[in-house]
Amino acid sequence: MADVQPHNTTGRCVCGDLQYLLRAPPLFTHACHCLDCQRKTGTAFSMTTIVMRTDLEITHGGLRSEQINPPRTRHACAKCNTPIYVSSLGYPSTFALRPGTLDDTSVAVPQAHIWVCRKQSWLSLPDDVPKFEFQYVQEELWPAASIARLRGAE
Repeated sequence: MADVQPHNTTGRCVCGDLQYLLRAPPLFTHACHCLDCQRKTGTAFSMTTIVMRTDLEITHGGLRSEQINPPRTRHACAKCNTPIYVSSLGYPSTFALRPGTLDDTSVAVPQAHIWVCRKQSWLSLPDDVPKFEFQYVQEELWPAASIARLRGAE
């Protein structure tokens, strides 16, 4: 497995009862502009930060889990229902963390925009961030260190 320096970023839900520690940097962050994400969030896009499951520790409070569809489960604060992450049977070594729950959101800046074919027309995207009409190919876009960490956990 790739050597990863300690990171120790904290996060929490809206009410503050659920708190967590992220022990290593995220693998990758993307913004999704698909219509499902727009409807789910009530905003123009959603952001997802991929983290290793072993790097995320709940340090206070409890989770409420709800199956979204057969392979995916949403995990939220048991008290205020703030979504914290999604787990998927298809990706057993990672969580899809909601980066807005991080205390320092600067560690989760979008590295790609996906489903830009559904992007709101009034929204301008930065020129220096890759954009994809639909999805990207993970092995072609993610940093080599992130791919190595992911492969080391499989």
